[in-house]
Amino acid sequence: MALWASAELEFELPEQVRREVKALLSDQSEWESFRAQDLGMLLTGVVARARAGDKEWGRFVAPLYRFLEGRFYSGSGLFFDAASGFRRRFASFATQIYLSIACYHYGEFAGEASALANADACVRKLIALQGPDGEWPWFFDAAAGRVLDFYEVYSVHQYGMAPALLEWAERYRVPGARNALIKGFNWVLGKNQLRRSMLVPDLGLSIRSQIRKQELTTRVPRMLRAIKNAYSGRDAVLMESSGVGLRLECRSYELGWILWSFGQRADLLELTHNAAFGKMPVPA
Repeated sequence: MALWASAELEFELPEQVRREVKALLSDQSEWESFRAQDLGMLLTGVVARARAGDKEWGRFVAPLYRFLEGRFYSGSGLFFDAASGFRRRFASFATQIYLSIACYHYGEFAGEASALANADACVRKLIALQGPDGEWPWFFDAAAGRVLDFYEVYSVHQYGMAPALLEWAERYRVPGARNALIKGFNWVLGKNQLRRSMLVPDLGLSIRSQIRKQELTTRVPRMLRAIKNAYSGRDAVLMESSGVGLRLECRSYELGWILWSFGQRADLLELTHNAAFGKMPVPA
């Protein structure tokens, strides 16, 4: 994140950060421990620094992508969460976002068709797995390309992370990308199982997620459910709305995602200037 932010905002990378990240990247044996988010942000960051003309990071760009392609791309269209191990096939929605965005960044920078194709394939698979009300599922079997559990359905996925990826997909003309973005965002505005807005405009906050009521305080049942669904071949489905509740939290990074995704967009006023956000002037 520091690599990307410093390149985007044109400030000098702090020396301690530069030294520690460079040491991490210089020892490829350490890469085996990377989770998807680590790898995605590192590749996005080194591409950003290289694009900004910082030559010391350029030597890491292609090897990081080759590692991603060889160890994290599953062939189903989805990405694995780790390079190896039992946890590898159990991939979250965030896994898909970080690695797909990294592939788009690398593919555009390096002119690498395979990176763009892998990102496009992931977007197409995610769109195919999107829920009937625009829900982005939380947990996947990356090896099989299936949904293991829809819940929790996170607001940040709907209004922030998915739009960040789908903006890239729109640019590369992935069919259905714009419609999927709009449908997913409308979930936050009230077109969801509970038929309620997930925004709290008076507080400037959003409600974190919709979740099975009995799982508000424990992850154990959903972990066991995911494992069972993975090995039984059973596809996850949405439960009856009467069993769905709200996680009444809001975390700062969630609001950061919506700003990142829509801060420079002026073509979706029906979303960004929706009445659910409260009163605001509409650009002429």
